[in-house]
Amino acid sequence: FGSSFDPCAACPPVRHHTAPRAMSTFVAQLARAPVATVVPESLAVAPRLSSAGVASQLTSGFALGTAGVSLAAAAAAAATRRSSRASAGSRVHGSARAKAVVACRAVPTLHVGIVGYGLVGKELVSQVLANAAKLEKDLGVKVQITAVARSKTMVLLAPGGDSALANGAWPSGEVDADLSKLTDFVLAAAKASGGRAMMVDNTASDAPADMYEAWLAAGAHVATPNKRAGAGPYSRYEKIMAAARTGGSRFLYEATVGAGLPIVGPLQTLLKAGDEVTKVEGIFSGTLSYIFNTWKPGMKYSEVVNDAKNKGFTEPDPRDDLSGTDVGRKVTILARECGLKLELGDIPIKSLVPDALASWQPAAGESVGDGFVKQLEAYDAEMESLIADAKAAGEVLRFVGAIDLKADTASVKLSRYPKDHPFASTQFADNIVTYDTKWYRPRPLVVQGPGAGAAVTAAGIFGNIMEVMSGMRRPRP
Repeated sequence: FGSSFDPCAACPPVRHHTAPRAMSTFVAQLARAPVATVVPESLAVAPRLSSAGVASQLTSGFALGTAGVSLAAAAAAAATRRSSRASAGSRVHGSARAKAVVACRAVPTLHVGIVGYGLVGKELVSQVLANAAKLEKDLGVKVQITAVARSKTMVLLAPGGDSALANGAWPSGEVDADLSKLTDFVLAAAKASGGRAMMVDNTASDAPADMYEAWLAAGAHVATPNKRAGAGPYSRYEKIMAAARTGGSRFLYEATVGAGLPIVGPLQTLLKAGDEVTKVEGIFSGTLSYIFNTWKPGMKYSEVVNDAKNKGFTEPDPRDDLSGTDVGRKVTILARECGLKLELGDIPIKSLVPDALASWQPAAGESVGDGFVKQLEAYDAEMESLIADAKAAGEVLRFVGAIDLKADTASVKLSRYPKDHPFASTQFADNIVTYDTKWYRPRPLVVQGPGAGAAVTAAGIFGNIMEVMSGMRRPRP
């Protein structure tokens, strides 16, 4: 009391006073004025609440004898006069306030726009649809897919129409893709429901990344596995982060490093909590993890690369993986998270593609993957010496990205590690990252697990969606 009672952001504040004289004045006003202008909506709309009950709740804890009036009589008088004394202005005022109460009690909705409807996009939608009802029950927040875009077409869905996306289906009513129109549609849906908007970019393109700043500034949250923004030009990265602050929105990118593994989040938590991170090091490529977990002395390097290609671990052109550029992007994202103002080009990357094959092109009609592996055979002996030397020293070869916060540097390279090092324990296509910090010593904090694939990548994005939903929770009656 002596302060504002504010049930929620949508409800106007109601002032209360403790002094007896103020109470007498308040009750006298209650007797003269229409109830709608003085009674908080939280009480006015309560089911089966009598006028006397309203008065007693408003004055609970006060010295009624000092006030010197009959509250029940005043409330009854006010009720009698309500129909005759209420002016047009008070009716409008009461209506607006009643609508505010309804808005407060409505279940908030997160409206999601999906850009990119390939393997990851379809898996994400499947996860959202399968869990939406449970999340609404647990969090008191709805989530709806409001719009979906492919490379050339998009569908803008009616409220509750996201069931048309079940099982990876593409709904009817598609139009030419236009990210600006899609954005406006999602924002308008959020405004109409009183909820929030969220854009999810499942592509690997710069075009959606160029829109993050506008999305965030407009108040839409952004979640993505796309590394283009986090590892692209630093000037754009700064603008994106600034837009999130000014727009009251969140830029979420857990899935950019390690897919669904919690890698970015724990690092952010450590830094915000005041820990001092001195080094971050990890195996950030599922493809290269598989190659070096599989390759043993006596095996031809080209055959291991071919095995990874045949199992779908590599891109159609294996050089996209062996070049280390993708690892470099992930290292750039983590380095910036640690406060280093680095560009991707500032990071030395040791490519596993022989210089002579960097610009090689397949013959007409030849598969680029098969042709490259055949050319790689000429370098098997050179690579064999590397793994043989590592074994002789009791070590293993691993392709890693590292950030040295003491030296303010980052690198991507092929390194050797003793067999008791966490990196030596990786299996199949594991990703793994270690954080050396002031708190985590003498052994580092380790995060390890599958770091590639549509299901785990979608799970990382879905985790970010649920973070936003948790922040939208409202007190329940």
